[in-house]
Amino acid sequence: MKKILESDEDIEIIETAIRKIDGRLKSFHLEITMSIENKIDNSNLDAALRILWNASATEATHDAAESFTHPPCHPNTRLKILDQLTTWSQDTSDSASQILWMHGPAGTGKSAIAQSFCQQLEDRTSLGASFFFKQGHQSRGNSTKLWPTIAYQLALISDSFKAAIAMRLISNPALIDKSLPAQLQRLVVDPYNDAEASNDRTSSLVIVIDGLDECQDETRQQEILRSLAKFLASQPLLRILIVSRPEAHIKQVFGEAALSSYAHLIVPGSSEDVEVYLTDEFKRIRETHAAMASISCPWPEDDLIHHIIDKSSGHFIYAATIIRFVEDDNFDPAERLVIVTQLRPQHQDSNYVSPFSALDELYLQILSLVPYRPQLSRVFSVIAAEFTGSLSVPQIGQLLGLKPTEILLTIRKLHSLIKIDDRPRPTEPAVIDQHISVYHASFLDFLRDPNRSRIFYFSDIDRQNLATDMLEALSQNLSHNHELESRSLLSCLPFITTTQLTPKLISLLYRINLDLIMSFRFPVHCSRRFIEWLEAPLDLIQEWEENFFIGRFNHHCADALITQSFSWTRNLECELPSIDFVQSATSSDLIRIIHIYRLGTLFLDEGATRSFGSNMVPEIQQLSDKDVRTIISATRPMLENSDDSVTVWFTFLWSVAHPTRIRELHPDPSLEMTAIWCMNEIGRAQKWPRVPPSWSYILRSCLPAPVLLNVLHCNKEHISSFIARNLSYDDDLANVHHEWHNILQWLQTFPDPPIDMLEYVKNHLPADYVEDDTLWIDWKEFTGW
Repeated sequence: MKKILESDEDIEIIETAIRKIDGRLKSFHLEITMSIENKIDNSNLDAALRILWNASATEATHDAAESFTHPPCHPNTRLKILDQLTTWSQDTSDSASQILWMHGPAGTGKSAIAQSFCQQLEDRTSLGASFFFKQGHQSRGNSTKLWPTIAYQLALISDSFKAAIAMRLISNPALIDKSLPAQLQRLVVDPYNDAEASNDRTSSLVIVIDGLDECQDETRQQEILRSLAKFLASQPLLRILIVSRPEAHIKQVFGEAALSSYAHLIVPGSSEDVEVYLTDEFKRIRETHAAMASISCPWPEDDLIHHIIDKSSGHFIYAATIIRFVEDDNFDPAERLVIVTQLRPQHQDSNYVSPFSALDELYLQILSLVPYRPQLSRVFSVIAAEFTGSLSVPQIGQLLGLKPTEILLTIRKLHSLIKIDDRPRPTEPAVIDQHISVYHASFLDFLRDPNRSRIFYFSDIDRQNLATDMLEALSQNLSHNHELESRSLLSCLPFITTTQLTPKLISLLYRINLDLIMSFRFPVHCSRRFIEWLEAPLDLIQEWEENFFIGRFNHHCADALITQSFSWTRNLECELPSIDFVQSATSSDLIRIIHIYRLGTLFLDEGATRSFGSNMVPEIQQLSDKDVRTIISATRPMLENSDDSVTVWFTFLWSVAHPTRIRELHPDPSLEMTAIWCMNEIGRAQKWPRVPPSWSYILRSCLPAPVLLNVLHCNKEHISSFIARNLSYDDDLANVHHEWHNILQWLQTFPDPPIDMLEYVKNHLPADYVEDDTLWIDWKEFTGW
């Protein structure tokens, strides 16, 4: 500018320079604008990824720590079958099969091959996604987690896919709750088609689904396969590897016309690969085990290794079980090896020939080394029933009436069959619980086959005894802080339907606190199966049916009345039933109850939501428990037998709880009573899990009242501890003091604010703290108050 002003050149040159400056400023302004828009877009992308992540089972991916407990193939083994998989994945010809079914019996190393193949694909940037099912696992065994997890991984590797799915999820987050075919279509297929339209990719992308037979339900397994067949024809560069045992119901679907063009690959046993594995592992034991210093080489001799190879029939499960048995740090490997190589076939049913007779001998020999303990069969019952995925060792002890140390001592010498994992407690991450599980599903098969396991067989009597133990535990009115958490045990309740209904079980069913049933989300098919199993007496059936329904009511409220669903329900606004219909079909008490649920639900930074259950409503609304149950049960004829249950439930709930409806219906919101209940609940300390995240917003919404101030004053120390605990769990420091801020704002509404409480609250806020009231504004809009 100085040069221009001092220049002796004529005005035309000066004007040209000014135009250049103006152009640069406009360009700079455009860059700033685009940067801001990119940040807005990124926030949408991040929000969509959070929705997918919350609905995913990230522990099911091939590189997750939990999946990796089943390691990839041993080095220099399974090379032939891995080459076959590579050839299939890279074949982009018109005749190429897009689906490959790799199958084989238990113990052949299918999951290890899938792990190694995923690693190879990842190295070639050809891995789209992976999902490793695990039977009985809360998330890895859950079919509804499959497509959100696949979509989440695809979004991480493809910006175009991420953008395509973000557009859909931001406008309709409820997509993650659709049926399996709808999830596949809307979370994977449609965004994949959009992404491919802007993609010049010429190589194939592979999705690996391992252990399909370990998915929660045979019908769900078939549904997954049939869904895949419908869309692959339009995806020439997409490959799907399905890995499972050759179960009849899976084989049936692959025989259907829609999947007739699939390729299949049988995983054979491999004596050569087992030899490589055994040679390397015995060398490692010889070099690292403390007890091997005095053992002369060679150990073991070649003849002994070949003897083990012959008995393994090329199955890695047999070889791996021997290695785990031999390498135990508590024993001499040489002595342990002598034990397993001197096994002799034991007497069996003359008409029975086990395909795993050598493995069965090994299992029986290992089990015979366990000192006799009367509780061994009871612990095996829990393992065979697959409760170990849901219950920790202390919880199993509580169920069986055993100390955790007794259980651990019982399985102490079963190191080669059973593993013990340390896992954080879901409700208290700082607390670590031990969980037991088997190394391979073949041991569960062994326990369930009387010809194989003999005296260790999981018999009908064992089933009956375990069912009795479960109902006795549930009938003890378990409290929220009880070691055997009711939710964990209730997840095992479908097991009871595999036993015979006896007078003893009926008497225990009468004693169960049915509030527990209402607090748990039972899938409809599970509750129906339970009612069908119950058969009689009629009054008990009716009571359980009612409580299953109220449980669904509670959880549909939690699902429908959350902020993430709010963007979806905006589309319902014009479809909601008329006010006249709502008032004629809905009692004022039911409207009041639904609004209390609404008060208990609030979206915070990480989407944390918690709804009041119907068992808490009487404490707040001063209604009897029987009254609340009667009021909610009156909706059964309208809601329970609907064809499109999700839409009917959501429409009904939002016809009452939509913010515009709250103002039109003019219910008594009971804000003051709810705020009092929340603060008293915090004051009880041990009941904190029942306090909704919105409690301080509820208080801030109340009019100034001496009774509220008195409750706040009496519970202030507990409230301080409660907020401090929340601060310690909150990684996002942007708005961590909102609860103190809300209390302060409410105190300032008094004509004569209480000085002592004002000072108490201000002392908990940083001197430079400035609250962003965005959440408060959102909450008022969200609730309608």
